[in-house]
Amino acid sequence: MKKLTYILYDGIKNSVFVSLILKPLLKRLDNDNSLEIMLVTFEKTKPSNKTLIDLIPAHDRLHLVICKKLPFWGKSSLWLAKYQLKKLLKIYPTNNIIARGSLAGLVTFKTVKKNIKNINLTIQARGLCAEEYRFANQKKENFFIKKIINKFIYRRLKTIETQIYSQKNIIIEAVSPALKTYINQNFNADNSKIKIENLENLTQNISEKEKKFWKNKIRKKLNISQDKTIYCYSGSYKAWQGLPEIINFFKEKHKQNKNIFLLILSSDKKIIQKMLFESTLPDNSYLVLNIHPENLYKYLSACNIGLLFREKDIINWVSRPTKMLEYQAAGLEIVHNNTIALLANQNETSTAHQIQ
Repeated sequence: MKKLTYILYDGIKNSVFVSLILKPLLKRLDNDNSLEIMLVTFEKTKPSNKTLIDLIPAHDRLHLVICKKLPFWGKSSLWLAKYQLKKLLKIYPTNNIIARGSLAGLVTFKTVKKNIKNINLTIQARGLCAEEYRFANQKKENFFIKKIINKFIYRRLKTIETQIYSQKNIIIEAVSPALKTYINQNFNADNSKIKIENLENLTQNISEKEKKFWKNKIRKKLNISQDKTIYCYSGSYKAWQGLPEIINFFKEKHKQNKNIFLLILSSDKKIIQKMLFESTLPDNSYLVLNIHPENLYKYLSACNIGLLFREKDIINWVSRPTKMLEYQAAGLEIVHNNTIALLANQNETSTAHQIQ
């Protein structure tokens, strides 16, 4: 059996775990019957058995290993992870390792560096760890001490990114050309060792026949007429997701055309419903649903336009949003605000439109 070890440091409760980690791994197993995968995840608290059963289907060639991680305060906080991984790889040695993100990358590299020439190590660069931390905390009203701590952690994360991405014996897998350029220019990475992620395992194109079937069925289920234009937002409520801007955008559109509808698919249902109520949009002009991930494409098929608004920031410019791939797979027109390089650099087409 061929063996692959996948190292995850941000946990299986991460909102993209199923779509960007689990499904691609299961697809690899489906495509190669001689492959065996060990998924190693570092968790602050051990997930319940129910969580594990709900998230991860049983598979005889997918093996889950749960390790303990400490709160992050710098490189020294990664010692426990390195210790556990070292013991694990002695019991289950492998020559093929994928680590997701800079923290998992550094833990893995430090663990195997004495034998790095015999190991195919790929670091999946999913974004900019330090900048994401900075962005998530910059609008919070923190006390003076907390601000000092935030700056300290930001610098430590930046140091870790520089240390891991500058290594010469690894392959870096970036999610976008913009991220590849940034890593090369800011972290002294070897440009020839940076590749763009293959989207083959992440996309699920919907046929016109399927789209038509689910459009009719879902609209009937939601009591939305077939002639309405449905604007859709799919995703969580996070600081960088631009939900206030999306709601304001739709509100202005609704003033001009009452035959449009806003469908929001999110697990953060309560807080989004509160925002919509405060926006004074008519109750019959929107709906917020928390759906099972397996049903996402069915609901997207009922829509016409996907909304993707982000704040102007480097973390968004270099990103490759999951919802962009999902909108495209469902054949939706994408309306965006020119803050993501992958969309902003596209030629003017019928599937991506920038608002001013």
